[in-house]
Amino acid sequence: MKKLAILAISALALTGCSAQDITLVRLAAHDSFVISDELVAEFESETGYELEIIRLGDTGSLTNQLVLTSNAPVADAFFGIDNTFAGVATDNDIVDGQMEAIDYSDVCFNYDLDWFGESSITPPTSWRELGQEQYRGLVVVTNPNFSSPGLAFLATTHAGFETSAEVFAYWRSLRDKDLKVAGSWEDAYFVDFTRYGGERPIVLSYASSPSAEVKEDGTPGSAALRTECFRQIEYAGVLNNAANTPGAKAIVEFLLGDSFQASVPENMYVYPINEAIEVPEAWAKFAQPADSLLGEGLEINANRDQWLTDWSDVFDN
Repeated sequence: MKKLAILAISALALTGCSAQDITLVRLAAHDSFVISDELVAEFESETGYELEIIRLGDTGSLTNQLVLTSNAPVADAFFGIDNTFAGVATDNDIVDGQMEAIDYSDVCFNYDLDWFGESSITPPTSWRELGQEQYRGLVVVTNPNFSSPGLAFLATTHAGFETSAEVFAYWRSLRDKDLKVAGSWEDAYFVDFTRYGGERPIVLSYASSPSAEVKEDGTPGSAALRTECFRQIEYAGVLNNAANTPGAKAIVEFLLGDSFQASVPENMYVYPINEAIEVPEAWAKFAQPADSLLGEGLEINANRDQWLTDWSDVFDN
């Protein structure tokens, strides 16, 4: 019996695991991912696994780090690679099986109703107007190299104009009007947006974001430009070479389940992929999906590198 125990311990040592490690499942996610303590407890109770969340920055950073560590992944599963970066994941073969859609949202500009209410400036009605003189110094977007909303808007502009020359003439008009490019959505929204003490009353965000800005009297604090938006879909999946593939499958299944899906609107201000889930009542008034979309069917993966090079040329010159 003692000999068997020694052999078992030796086997665990050789694999670099402990008995406790076998129950651990690691989920890599972007910084905006939210799961409540109650839901974590529910997952752990139902499955017997211990859940560890590993946050890897914005969507682009998340995707790049998972690619760079694919031979020895930092996690077993991921959440938050979206349809602007999904091609990077598939091209680099980091996903075991297929990616599962978890939520969706529409990338568009939001503006601060209170700021414009106190200003003589009329709020914009379309992203196409943001290069006009009256919006000088008022707009913040996110860097498309790292941020999925930033890349989504870059894709939107390519879908919205017939030629690349028109696209980058538009971006130059933004640059020349003192456009701010933030490193992440969190920085753009919670640091630069005027509703949180920043200096920019127009921010690249989501059609559902105004639901988070409803004031105590029930009136909206912000509004979204709901035309010509980009539909963003976020995925979860099991990583190739995962240390705990069964655990990875379990957390992906949990993210698709009713408990987590029901939490998505109020915790992350996006729509659950399960259309049977009821969204909060306020969403019917303040968080409607976009009225029109651009970019569906756009070959983002084939064009990303050139788009980003061209975009960098605009802002580096």
